[in-house]
Amino acid sequence: MNIGTLLVTLGASAQEYYTPWFPKGADNAYFTYEIIRQNFGGGGTFVVQVFTKNREDIGSQGTTVSGSWSNLTGTSFYHFPAADLRQLVRFKITLNPGSSPSGQEGVVYRILPPTWYDTAV
Repeated sequence: MNIGTLLVTLGASAQEYYTPWFPKGADNAYFTYEIIRQNFGGGGTFVVQVFTKNREDIGSQGTTVSGSWSNLTGTSFYHFPAADLRQLVRFKITLNPGSSPSGQEGVVYRILPPTWYDTAV
């Protein structure tokens, strides 16, 4: 997965980054990321969205997986339960710059390997 990746914002507008597509390991997953270090000043954000698609689907973005990330209380870890995934999965990461950061504005994060599980029949 993405281990210790540094993303830097350039300018005052939001920056979007996409991870490569990877095959799903099961029908459902728990995705987890950690913010190792961030410097946005006031009001900046780090947003992760999950996308899924089948290999034969046209277009590069896929379909957004509905749901929201939850913070694991007292940590810098966030998790996302995803259900009914298609054949491929990837993440869209959006950095929204803040105001008056001290030093270079950006984030160091890691996305942990997913926990895959199938739907019980």
